[in-house]
Amino acid sequence: MKDYLPYAAGALAGLLVAFLMSGLLGLTETPQLVLFALLPAVGGAVVERVCHGRPNNS
Repeated sequence: MKDYLPYAAGALAGLLVAFLMSGLLGLTETPQLVLFALLPAVGGAVVERVCHGRPNNS
């Protein structure tokens, strides 16, 4: 369960950014749907990648 915390935190941050952007830009319908689909997933992936670091390939 502990391994999911960085992803969950990033997804929450992405969701908050999506709400902010949607409100500020006045997005509706399809653009809003795309925003709410992509930002939480991308935010979760980025935070998880940063927290776990790069794997050593040497």
